[in-house]
Amino acid sequence: MPAVRVGSVVALVAVLGAGLPAAAGPDRDVDVLFVGAHPDDEASSLSTFGRWRHDHQIRTGVVTITRGEGGGNAVGPEEGPALGLLREGEERRAVGALGVTDVHNLDEPDLYYTVSAPLTEQAWKHDDVLAKLVRVVRQTRPEVVVTMDPSPAPGNHGNHQYAARLALEAYRRAADPAAFPEQIQREGLAPWSVRRVLSNAAGPEEEVRGPECEQRTTPPDSPGPQYYVHGLGGGINWEQRERIAEREYKTQGWVSRPDIPDDPAQIGCDHLTELANRAPHAPGARGADAPLLGALLPIPGGSPAEAPRGRGDTGVVAEQAPLPGVAEFQQWTEDAGFPLLRNQVPPVRTMPKLGAQDVRVVVHNYSAQPSSGSVEFVPPRGFEVSNSVQRFAEIAPGATELLTFTVRSADSHMPTGMQGGDHPYTLITRTDDGATRESTAALELVPTTTIQQAEAPPVVDGEAGPQEYPGAPLDASALWEGDQCSAPDCAATARFSWHGDTLHALVDVVDDRQGALLAPDDCKRHWRTDAVEITIDPKADSENTASTFKLAALPTTTTGTPCFARDADNHQGPGAETAPGVQLSSKVREGGYTVELAIPLHALPGSVDPRQLGLNVLVYDSDTQDLTGQSRIGWSTWAGVQGDPYRWGRATLQDRPPEQPTPSPAPVLPLDAASSVDSPQSIAQAARLATSLGSAPPAGDSAARITDARTQRGVVHTRLDVNGPGRAHLFVVDATNAVLADRQLDVDGHGERDVPIPIPAGTPAKVLVGFATPQGTTAASTAEVDHS
Repeated sequence: MPAVRVGSVVALVAVLGAGLPAAAGPDRDVDVLFVGAHPDDEASSLSTFGRWRHDHQIRTGVVTITRGEGGGNAVGPEEGPALGLLREGEERRAVGALGVTDVHNLDEPDLYYTVSAPLTEQAWKHDDVLAKLVRVVRQTRPEVVVTMDPSPAPGNHGNHQYAARLALEAYRRAADPAAFPEQIQREGLAPWSVRRVLSNAAGPEEEVRGPECEQRTTPPDSPGPQYYVHGLGGGINWEQRERIAEREYKTQGWVSRPDIPDDPAQIGCDHLTELANRAPHAPGARGADAPLLGALLPIPGGSPAEAPRGRGDTGVVAEQAPLPGVAEFQQWTEDAGFPLLRNQVPPVRTMPKLGAQDVRVVVHNYSAQPSSGSVEFVPPRGFEVSNSVQRFAEIAPGATELLTFTVRSADSHMPTGMQGGDHPYTLITRTDDGATRESTAALELVPTTTIQQAEAPPVVDGEAGPQEYPGAPLDASALWEGDQCSAPDCAATARFSWHGDTLHALVDVVDDRQGALLAPDDCKRHWRTDAVEITIDPKADSENTASTFKLAALPTTTTGTPCFARDADNHQGPGAETAPGVQLSSKVREGGYTVELAIPLHALPGSVDPRQLGLNVLVYDSDTQDLTGQSRIGWSTWAGVQGDPYRWGRATLQDRPPEQPTPSPAPVLPLDAASSVDSPQSIAQAARLATSLGSAPPAGDSAARITDARTQRGVVHTRLDVNGPGRAHLFVVDATNAVLADRQLDVDGHGERDVPIPIPAGTPAKVLVGFATPQGTTAASTAEVDHS
């Protein structure tokens, strides 16, 4: 039966059959709206969306905040806006295979892989993009929103975090008539109350398989009910259909993803967690329909709602002080009104192996009475705390006190990185009235090294000459992502030294199969093939990579020469432009290669602290010719470590005097985003739904529109009615919507004008025009081509 909007008289029936056109007219309404940051973010949920559509005629729409201009390209040289338009096409084909007809692009820039939500906000401009998203919610009127993980969990892309934050803020603001009132007063929209917000972030549960997953219960510390949807339903292998759709994301190297087995026990489960809710719950609900009960589907028997969850904080408790990114997120949860999400990131603190680290502990008084007492730090095995019990003076209700414990790593045999994992410890709070509370956190070890001074400058020739690298080599063979591998498939060692104002590095890689060779002018997105990445945090204090130096070296290219570039750091781009003075040499041999680098310290962002330098060596191994990587190994290894400077290793530049401290310069962010005005697919959708392009404010009376289109001797003559200045992009498409020709023009006057567009080949069927005014308002228009 069709999905019924609970609390509404409107029943929406989606068009059955993947690939069929949407219903005629501006039918904007959807039942479920997915909000993601990039094309392909929705891919892991497509099996659930397809199953809901099949079972209940649930109609799903997708919001994609960027077009993924900062991602890789496994099919060609396109980058920036050109790549974004390619990825939009891939996304529309992929979601269309599961019945999704509407994709709303918000035209924000895709930076690069970062774990920082604040850096994402800097690029996206919060109020502008939130207004766009609220506009989409008010236009499409979904009952359920599915989004990503808003928390700064290790490795979680900052764009993903911020997309989820915006989805939650839009949940509140779209219902508020005082929020963005121009949308109501001038655009004719109405406030809309989304009933439920779900996160598709599975975390450690993402590999759960088998139909029994749907019977899993919600853990007590979850912010809301958790649901599992098995990828097999109604006799249809929805996960296999999702996999077929995923292969449309060719630029991301997904075309060769393997088939999904038929065995139900091997078919995966989508995992959804409720983040916000206005609807009644069905207590203990399980299965594919459970996330929709009370919001889109009626609760069987009218069961009473579950009691809301609470934080349960009472008394006085000591907790490890959060990392800066976590603290910022916790503040956002309070400011945005989602306190149940506050503690979604387990507290951790990295420290150098066999080194000491000050660990800050915050004592919270959640009680209604002033309180004093002590905190005991109970370290894990292999660690020592010299001041393990500390007193705290009287703390007022609602106030906090900060204590600092000095912790030392004492076990030389303890592994570092993800191979060592988290080392849990306990904080015991004892108040003077006799109450006791405990909390847990964890320590993580990163490797350390001392970089010695070379007697003479090493010759950059791809070989380690005598006395060029006097220190011990570093083992960079630990896996951090991808397929497990070992020598002779992949392994690496790295050696460092310094001389004068230059850091020298030599990395030897064991690799039995060479990846695809890139052209020298395609020296970027190094994860697509064999590469070595050297990452440096000058003072070991960066919150994200925007104040670091990350250099990727490819051992060879199609011309037989190596190349290097900076990526996802303070100033990414071609090496000669962004890291002048760097020298690179390589030697490729049977079974591996060596790269050697000389990096002037002045090329780093800001001054170096020789006592604590953040350092990592990451090796990317590709065994294919399709521009996809299979394994990633390195020295300090954690999932997503390329974006987490606090998890890089620590280095000391032995005998080097400290410099006058200077901060890192402001980052140079890649902000060149594709525009919906330049996307024929977005223009066609906006015209069909009678919406603006890029979800920007509509141009209204200032718009340009097509009044007539006729062919004459291989030229389509388009009559364009212009009501104000702006930029117009016209496309001529055939009956299959393939673009035959296009033309851009700047208009500065009023009235109609003839715009001739020569057609080199093909039969024109329709003309599309996207239009943007200098004020940022947009419009779309289409017209059939008259051949008479």
